[in-house]
Amino acid sequence: MLTFTYKVGLFNVTERVGKAGSSHFMEPETHVSLDMRLFTTEDDVAEFVKPKNSVCLLMPNYIIDLRQTEEQIFKNISRSTRRNIRKAMNQDHFNFIELENPTNEQIIKFSELYDEFAREINIKKCNVRKLKAIRDKGALVISYITNQNNQVLCAHAYLMNTRQAYGIYSVLSHKKGDPIDGQTIGRANKYLDWRNIQSAKSKGCSWYNFGGKIFEEVDEKGKNVNQYKKSFGSISGYDLRVYKANGTVGKLFLLLLHFYYKWRRRYEYAFTFETLSISHQNRRIS
Repeated sequence: MLTFTYKVGLFNVTERVGKAGSSHFMEPETHVSLDMRLFTTEDDVAEFVKPKNSVCLLMPNYIIDLRQTEEQIFKNISRSTRRNIRKAMNQDHFNFIELENPTNEQIIKFSELYDEFAREINIKKCNVRKLKAIRDKGALVISYITNQNNQVLCAHAYLMNTRQAYGIYSVLSHKKGDPIDGQTIGRANKYLDWRNIQSAKSKGCSWYNFGGKIFEEVDEKGKNVNQYKKSFGSISGYDLRVYKANGTVGKLFLLLLHFYYKWRRRYEYAFTFETLSISHQNRRIS
């Protein structure tokens, strides 16, 4: 199990990635613990028991089984995506850059690229302290695709352990007025995911985790993100987050988080409540 601590605003969060025991010790300076687990089957969900005094979020995700051969993984990818990857390899002259133990300077450079992207699409900024904490545990990988002019086209930051390669941040470096067209950026991103898949498999990971499904497919953007992940031949799994408080400050964090999930992420919140309730009822019947 991978454990690291970082700050979210004024709160100290200790995050654990992997299967945790039924109880664990929290350092006094920790306000909140976050247990992150990957469920790859419905049985994993059915066996989960929600801890008392916790806030949970269960997110459907898209994952690739890296225990298959590389040939089979590539074969499972959709025909159009395979075509894009081949074109990126053979015609586009892209450069793949992988940083397995990024320096502070390299993390800052990635965060600046990501924050610019985040402002354009109105999402949260990069948590640099979290990336550094993961790096200090030897589990952070940052990868880029650049063109012949060394211009960054896309970049990913992900957590890697033997269980999974889990995407944390993803950047598409395309601005208004940029001479590089969107199709080129799209091919670069597909090529980057493919190179990341190859790298994760070579390092012994069992799963490549694209991250959560977008519930609100109210526009083409949401549909396209989900379709992109499906196009790699991914299967359905779940990411589980379990938050527990330590002390009064931690309880305040959980209260704020509860209302944030209930109102700002209501689809995921409703899915979590419904799924875990059904699982609990099934256990009682059996």
